[in-house]
Amino acid sequence: MNIRSLLGSSAAVVGIWLVATTGGCSSKKAADEGETQAEKDQAAARQYYVARVHPAAGTCIGCHAGTAGPRFMSTDANESYDTIEKTAGLIAAPKGSPLVQYVHKDPAITISPEQRSVITQWLSLEATARSLDGAVARPKTITEAYKQYADCMNFDVWSYYRMGDVAFTQTDSEGPCLGCHSAGQGSAWLSAGSRESFDKARTFPFIQKLVVGKLDEKGSFEALQPSNRLIEKANEVCPPESKACHPRYGLPPDVSNAIKSYVDTTLQNLASGTCSGGIVVPQDAGPIDAGNGG
Repeated sequence: MNIRSLLGSSAAVVGIWLVATTGGCSSKKAADEGETQAEKDQAAARQYYVARVHPAAGTCIGCHAGTAGPRFMSTDANESYDTIEKTAGLIAAPKGSPLVQYVHKDPAITISPEQRSVITQWLSLEATARSLDGAVARPKTITEAYKQYADCMNFDVWSYYRMGDVAFTQTDSEGPCLGCHSAGQGSAWLSAGSRESFDKARTFPFIQKLVVGKLDEKGSFEALQPSNRLIEKANEVCPPESKACHPRYGLPPDVSNAIKSYVDTTLQNLASGTCSGGIVVPQDAGPIDAGNGG
């Protein structure tokens, strides 16, 4: 898993919130509730590994469930989790775990951005559930979560993925997006200046074009997730009787991929506490050619 930082300067995850009370019975009740929540959080982290990380870690399993490298995994997801958990030092905050930070001597052995993303988010869940050093605090409200995401947004990462090109995407008949959104119309700020678009994207309501809040089963804020609004807007169906539909457009694949990659990278950096460290990609990756939308 040989990785490097190509740019200098680069999700919110489930946390544990304990309510302090006074008095013998009240204190015991609060402690019991805290333990119950901790158990739920650790169970959620385990499930995330089984459902998301293990299926994505095929190349790692090939070596570390056999004899090619240190054995700390298994072909079975639950057995693999148990083995990783029993191996000292592996489950830690992302910036301190060898599962993310280890650099192989063989430069051909790399970790893909997708693998890094799910491993980072899983370890962040574990770190928060276990109250480990380096755990990222969970925001209490969607407003706080937006601020965390905005503070984590990095213009070097934005530029690397050429997010400024989104403004120049052509509609089918009414010119580029910036023709209507150069001053924030429709809660989307897409101007000719990439820096201006970036600065506005860090503020409400424009940030919602990148991320939105995910609610738990009780309707309370749980975490941020990609909104995909800049992508899905092109797929909205216009009723025949409507006279105020959005102009038809189609995002070039490179632009669509750039949006997804930028949002996922920022969520990853937020979850791992590496917002100021830059985007991390495989050694053989180069800048995405998002085009100019023309």
